[in-house]
Amino acid sequence: MAMVELVGAIDLSLLAAIFAGLVMFGLIFYFWQSRSEAQARAEVRKRLDISSRGANRAGSNAPSAKKAAGAFANRIASRTNNYYSANDPTQQRKMQMRLIRAGFPQKGALGYFLAARLGLGAIMLLVAVGVVFTFMPEKEMTHKALMIMLGAAGGYFFPNFIINKRITEREAENRRGFPDVMDLMVVSSEAGLTIEASIERIAHEISRTYPILSEQLQVASIEVRAGKSLDEALRTFGERVGLEEVQGFATMIQQSKELGTSVSDALRVYSDEMRHRRMMAAEEKAYALPAKLSVPVTAFILPIVIGVAIIPTIVRLMTQ
Repeated sequence: MAMVELVGAIDLSLLAAIFAGLVMFGLIFYFWQSRSEAQARAEVRKRLDISSRGANRAGSNAPSAKKAAGAFANRIASRTNNYYSANDPTQQRKMQMRLIRAGFPQKGALGYFLAARLGLGAIMLLVAVGVVFTFMPEKEMTHKALMIMLGAAGGYFFPNFIINKRITEREAENRRGFPDVMDLMVVSSEAGLTIEASIERIAHEISRTYPILSEQLQVASIEVRAGKSLDEALRTFGERVGLEEVQGFATMIQQSKELGTSVSDALRVYSDEMRHRRMMAAEEKAYALPAKLSVPVTAFILPIVIGVAIIPTIVRLMTQ
């Protein structure tokens, strides 16, 4: 009864007014909060835009200088590349392959190499002229001209020396790692994988131990997936690596397919041959060691031994 009397005493219109007021207050608070957050975001964006514009204006000189230098180098490289491609395309192809073997497969690598060779030759020419006429003014003109020519030739051929050194180092690493690649190829073939799948798998497995071979195998795998035949991809792989063993491997795969023989057996025989070659190379180095040691022994140790054996006798004879 008391609950019924309490409910009857409360005015329903008052409850409705209170509820409506709460709803209006909630809506006003929500829209006001959203508007303040939007204004705060706008202010942050404005400050970020202003700061980024100021930074771009402040640092516009240095990037512009770098861009200008890069554009100048690109222009020189492209002109040099176009000149060689128009006059001697065969030599251009050989030089491009040498740069690829040295680890520079980029499109404009040949232009940069030729520009660097000419630029370094000119710089060393000017340096040699300055050194000769500053520190050696008393020398004859023929000696000065010879030294200037030697400086210019050294600057011109120095990039070739670097490229040849890198080619030698990379070929040595590839020659050490290719027998292991052939062993993995035999294991993959006996496990039921195709040659294409084996190449992709082996490229992933040797990425840490032989990164150069891994990179070239990945390129060959991408070429096969792009539509190039396996024989052609392996042939270009051998050209990029620069090893006769790799080119023989490509020929062996092609002949196995043409003759219908087992690829697994051919791979096993070729892998044994690669291991035998590596063992023969190690034995050759071991057998050549005594002949190489004879030079320092004769030049440094033998005179000391002879002196120790003869000098006491000479001293005794002189004292008597």
